[in-house]
Amino acid sequence: MEIDTNAASGKGPEIGGMDPEEFLARVEQAARDGAREGSRDGRGGFSLFGLLRMILFLAMLAGVCWIGYRLYSLSEDARGFLERDVPVEERDLTLENNGVLGYTAVDFQEAILGRSEQMKKLEVYKQEVTDAAQLSQTGLGNLKVFSKTQLITYHGTATYTVDLSKLSEEDITLDEETQTIHLVIPHAAMEPINIPEDAIEFGDVSHGLLARKEMDIEPEDMSKIQKEARARMEAKLQETDAQEEADRFAKMSVWEIYQPIINKVTSGYSLEVEMEEGSEE
Repeated sequence: MEIDTNAASGKGPEIGGMDPEEFLARVEQAARDGAREGSRDGRGGFSLFGLLRMILFLAMLAGVCWIGYRLYSLSEDARGFLERDVPVEERDLTLENNGVLGYTAVDFQEAILGRSEQMKKLEVYKQEVTDAAQLSQTGLGNLKVFSKTQLITYHGTATYTVDLSKLSEEDITLDEETQTIHLVIPHAAMEPINIPEDAIEFGDVSHGLLARKEMDIEPEDMSKIQKEARARMEAKLQETDAQEEADRFAKMSVWEIYQPIINKVTSGYSLEVEMEEGSEE
């Protein structure tokens, strides 16, 4: 039996030079003629053996027809599946993958930058810091008997952020051989230290014999004191490893955000987050 799977004819598979409908019609007629002539028993009914043989024959015939139809329908898809991709001129890099898959730096840049526009400043690290200031207030003639002092303790929080909205295509590169996306981010930047009003502790006032017991602090004086306290806190943080810790957490936080986004583009690619060259802020 010959099955023609030539898709170019547009008529589907042929069986023995006939189309499937004509072939099935002739088979069914032959089965009916054979059943009338040689498949009856002595009582005028069909024999069980003849009936089973006819059912088996029809089942085999249906299977052959189904295989022929599948070969015909898959012929077009098979040719398209093996075609090679045409290079895209506007893309910088295309990964050769036998014409089936191909990812470029542009694919990952679009996914990462699209998310970056929504993120903007990302908080990556917080550091508690404390500073104490001795406030002195002189009295009449700068005499000690009219002077007074008070210890003020400030508890502040330094917050480090990374501005992801500043990322550009130049910060995202693709290593084809290792299937690694390199993302360069800015160093974590410290925001102005926050000193809540309820985090300021006022100590007891030490005063001279003739001085009043209360300190006379004007609002502008308190603002000036807080500004000086922030400056001392920042200087204190620069002497610690707070900046290095902030950068370390920045890379971890950014990786946790963008690695799932890369996984949505394709599996098998990993993200490596790096800090930009230059001085740390």
